[in-house]
This record gives sequence, C-alpha cells and structure tokens, in this order.
Amino acid sequence: MTITELRERLEALAEPRFQAFAASLIPDVQNLLGVRLPLLRKLAKEIACHHRELIFNEPTPPQSMEECLLRGMLPGYADKSVSCEQRLAEIAQFVPFITNWSICDSCCATYKFTRENRPVVWAFLQSYLQSAQEYEARFGLVMLLNHFIQDINWVEKIIALLPQLPCKGYYAEMAAAWLLSEINFKQPKLVSRLLLEDSALNSTIRMRTLRKIRESQKKVIRA
Repeated sequence: MTITELRERLEALAEPRFQAFAASLIPDVQNLLGVRLPLLRKLAKEIACHHRELIFNEPTPPQSMEECLLRGMLPGYADKSVSCEQRLAEIAQFVPFITNWSICDSCCATYKFTRENRPVVWAFLQSYLQSAQEYEARFGLVMLLNHFIQDINWVEKIIALLPQLPCKGYYAEMAAAWLLSEINFKQPKLVSRLLLEDSALNSTIRMRTLRKIRESQKKVIRA
C-alpha cells in the first residue's frame, strides 16, 4: 500500500452525512472526511500489522483528520515485538498533531500497553501534564483517565499531582474535571478534599468537577 492508496481508501470510506454530523461536534476541525471510528480502527490494525512504515516513513503531514487518527492509533495497535520505548517515541512524534478533543481521546484509548508499563509511561507523561499547551495537557490527563485510575496507588499520585498542574484552556480543564469525577466514583474521600473552596485545586476545575459529579448522580437516579 502507498500513501496515495491509503488516502483513496479513506475517501472511499467517507460518508458525507456523517462528516456533517461529526463536524458539528468537533470545534475548529479541519479536513474531516467523515469516516466512522470503527472503520478507522479496523484500518489502523491492518496498517499496524502490514504497513507500519507507510505512516512513520511518510515525510508529509497528515492530509485529513482521519489520516492523523491512523497515525495516532498505530503505537497502540502495534504487535508485541514493538517495545514500550519505541511506542512512546512514536507517540511523542504524534502528539503535536493533536488539534482537537476527538483526536486526543480516540488515540489515547488505544494505548493499552500503558497498563503493563505504568511507571515508564507515568514518567513520559509528566512533561505533557505540566504543559501550558491545551491539547498536550489534555493528552496527559486522558491517558491517566484511561490507564491509571484502575489502580488505587496511582490514584493517590494523581490526586497529589493535580493541584500542581497548569491545565490551561477549556479542553484541558474539562479533562481534569472528567478525571476527578471518575475517580470520585471509586474513591470519593480522596477527591472530596480537592473540592473544598480552600484547596489548591484550580477553582474552574473544581466547579466543573462538581458539575460533572452532579450530572452523573442525576443519571444514576434516573436509571
């Protein structure tokens, strides 16, 4: 497969109606073809098995959001022969291409190798978590949400770290609130002290976390 053939496949999978719907959900999205996420994941797995060099040797930037998503998914779908260090190096090359919440969250979900390599990935994430760049910070926070809060020992580290993070920008702040609200379901006592008005947590994040917790509680009551 060549990069031209890949782009032709993406265009063939695109749906105009889905493109219009997806574009309405993603602010400032550019070059969105309208390929559904399950189809992209299937294609990413195929490329990971047979055409990894197609993406990582391609010198030009992605021409569509879907191509960007494929690039971001490959480290997660690589086979076991690809080391954690190599995956992280590939992710580091990819992070600058994250320009919206959808790219960030969809790709973070594929990095399941993290759960077997948490100490290494935790160290890798620190520069992103401390970044004042909105989507770099969101990347770090969504990685914690997807792959660290399942272990109480890491939850305690996250709770200690959050008040120290800059979390600049709406999508970084919302990721922090999402992370805290999810932790609250499992360990409410750890979260409660961060939600006090005199805590060191950013006040905007605190308010958004409280809102998310209330919304989630309403959903539980309705169910």
